[in-house]
Order: sequence, then C-alpha cells, then structure tokens
Amino acid sequence: MSPSLSPGQCPQLCVPCSVSPSLSPGQCPQLCVPISVSRAVSPALCPLLCDVPISVPRAVLGVCAVLSSVSPALCPHLCPQGSVPSSVSPALCPHLCPQGSVPSSVSPSLSPGQCPHPPPVEFADPQPRREFPVGSTVSYSCRLGFSPVPGVSPTISCLQNFTWSSVPRLCQKVQCPSPVIPHGREASPRRASYTFGQQLEFQCEPGFALRGSERVQCLAEGMWRPPVPYCDRVCDPPPKIAGGQHSALGVKQFPYGFEVKYSCAEGLSLIGDESIYCTSQDGDRLAWSGAAPECRLIRCPKPVVERARMTPQTFTFPYGLLLHFSCDEGFRLHGAAQSQCLADGTWGPPLPTCQPVLCPEPRVLYGRLRNPLGGERWYQSNETVTFECLPGYQLPDNARMPLGDAGTATCLPDGSWTPLPKCVKEDDADVCQEVHYIKSTFECGVPVEELKSLLEIQKLFLEIKKLQAELEN
Repeated sequence: MSPSLSPGQCPQLCVPCSVSPSLSPGQCPQLCVPISVSRAVSPALCPLLCDVPISVPRAVLGVCAVLSSVSPALCPHLCPQGSVPSSVSPALCPHLCPQGSVPSSVSPSLSPGQCPHPPPVEFADPQPRREFPVGSTVSYSCRLGFSPVPGVSPTISCLQNFTWSSVPRLCQKVQCPSPVIPHGREASPRRASYTFGQQLEFQCEPGFALRGSERVQCLAEGMWRPPVPYCDRVCDPPPKIAGGQHSALGVKQFPYGFEVKYSCAEGLSLIGDESIYCTSQDGDRLAWSGAAPECRLIRCPKPVVERARMTPQTFTFPYGLLLHFSCDEGFRLHGAAQSQCLADGTWGPPLPTCQPVLCPEPRVLYGRLRNPLGGERWYQSNETVTFECLPGYQLPDNARMPLGDAGTATCLPDGSWTPLPKCVKEDDADVCQEVHYIKSTFECGVPVEELKSLLEIQKLFLEIKKLQAELEN
C-alpha cells in the first residue's frame, strides 16, 4: 500500500501491483510477495509494505503482501497463515485486498470485486479475457499433444471472495497405441505407455527384414507416423562359388522374389542355372530356388563331320556352345541337326553324319533294267541306269526319230530319278509318235493357219488308223 496509509485505512479497490502501468517507482516498483505478520504494521516500521493483511471479507487469513525486497528482519513479528493481527478489526477493514495487490488509489480505472488472472494449469491455456468479475467463468483448452482428462470440467469460476474455484488436473498427454511387431522389437527398452512426441526405432529378428520406416513418432492425433513397420521373412545370404561370384555383393537382406545371378571368371564355364530366386515351398519359410551353379574348366573336342558344314565357324568349343550342321549336295544328314557342348566335355546329342543320297531301284511298266546286278539295290547320286522294254513294247521317240528299244534315268542329289521312260505297245508306237510330234509343233510356235492344216492331216491319219484296227478285229 502507499506509505501514507495506516493499517486501518483499507481501500475499497485493489489492483495487481505487478501489472499497473501507472505505478511510480516510489509506490510499488517491485513484485509483492506474501509474508505473515503478528500485528498491524505501520508504514514507519515497514515502509516498503505494499498491502495490508490479505483475507476474505471476514478476514480469516492473516497474510500480508510486501515488496520482495523487504527482509523478514524488518517485520520480525510473523504469525501463522490463517490468523490475523489482533489489532486489526474486520469492521475497520471489511474489504481487504487480495494477495499480490495494491490500493486502488494507484489505478482507479478498475472496478471493485474482480478475481485476479486465472491460475496457470499444466498443459492448458485459459481463454483470453481482461476482466474477471465475480460469477464469471474461464474455460481452459489443452495444448497440442494433450487431451482433456475424462470427466473433468475445463471451466473455473470467480467466487464471491475474489478467488477462483479449485482447478483440477485438466489435461493429459495424448497416448499412442503400443506397437506390436511380430518377429521384431523396439531398439530401446519397451515402455508402459507411449505419449505425444515420443519416437521409437525398431529391429527385426535374424531371418527377417524390416518393411517400412525404422523410426516412427507419436502424433497429436494419437497415431504413429510413418505407419508402424512390419518384419518380413528373408532368405539367408546366397551361397558363394569357387571361381565365380554372384550379383548380390554388398546386399544385406534378400526378400521374397529376390534374384541372384552368378558368373564365372574368364576361361571358366558356368555349370547349372545362372540365376536362383528367394522363394517359398510351403508359403511360410523362405529358401533359394535351387543349388548354386559351379565354375569349371570345360572344353569339348573339335567336332569332325565329313561332307558337312558347321555354324558358327569357330575354333574354340567351350561348355554350352551350340553348333548347327548341314550336309553338302548329294548327302543327307543322319542324326540331330544341332549339338551342344555338355558339362562332361562331350557333344549332345551325338554328332550327326552325312550319308550319300541314294535312289531306290526304279521300276518301269512293261520294262526292265538292262544288265541288272541282281537283288534290290540303291543307287548313288548321278548314277545312271538303262531300261529296255519287254517283247511287244517299245520306247516312243519324243524327237520323231525311229523307235528304239532302250531308255535311261539318272539318280538326282535329292534321292529322286530323272523322268523314267515308258514302254508302249508296238502298234501304238506310231500313234504316240504322232501325238508327241503334235505336241512339239505346238511348242515350236508354228503359225495358226499352218497349224490348222497340220491338225487336219493328223486327224485324217488317226481316222485311218482307227479304221484299220476295226477291220483287223
């Protein structure tokens, strides 16, 4: 209070001594702190006193508010809180100032009967207001990451004694659900609960790989972000091979479907499957799809096939080389047309051979081979045979030459014969000869008028032959 005030001069209005902008350094320049005194203290004894004993209207409390710079030695007569100095009469001071305030003469703009600013509440903020008259209420809202305690009202009221109603615990930290990761665990010791802002790191058991982010954080919404990961089974590291390597060098985890390719050092051949895969036979456990291949020095002998052509043309024959074979003209391939160098250094299928093309013994109706060797035989390419007709048959001369009694045929490279001769009856020979002549005439390009005359002559010739045949019968 002002130094000119005596304990009996209690003001009707009070303001917080720490916030009034009109205070001069001599009035209440510092914050007030409550102490208890045993009697009414005059300004002369305690000149820095900034308030009279604080109490409810009935003055049941005996707490004085004094400047923080006042030493208790200046006011040695202290009395326990809850009592009042005996010399102070409630009748003289019916409206004692609340704790931490000064007489209203310092700031007359405030109205009487207000509560001080709402008390602080852990993890909560009050709604912003300037005045707090008796009967008014203030609501608190929880800060980010905190939620209201169930069943507790977030509102307090200004009571008739210018104090606030009791403030319970209003807010608690938001909790996230306890993460459960089969075949995994937290990198740090497991907690009983997980609240807003906490971060977790996860690890998987041997034989499993983490899918997702290894670190998550509890958000204000009560969920983990990024989402909690999971542990997936993985294959063991792929086997190593002597003389070669695989494509997964430096890889630490091998999930389902992972492919590993093998290769050999220069000069060595890869025996087996080039790739293996991480797979599952029972849908649960993971394993590699097969055994790892081997690297070995494999060379097949140079293939020698007489009368054959080989592709590709090469002088080295390592493991896996595939060759294609074809025969020269007049020869036919016996066996597989291609062969591959196998892991045991042999060719498979076995190398083919080129055999001469043979023609079967030709047969002519009403004819026979001249000088047959006897028995059924085969004839080689370009070999020629001669035929003769049986008695009463002749070989017609296609060139209108005198009829002969012999003809030839030649074995071709594809195993067939040149056109075989035909044997006809001797009486039909002249007719056949005329037919062949007419055919050759057509092929020679004779003028149409001349051809017409020739055809008429041929017609007459045939009619005469027909008449002769009828007379003989």
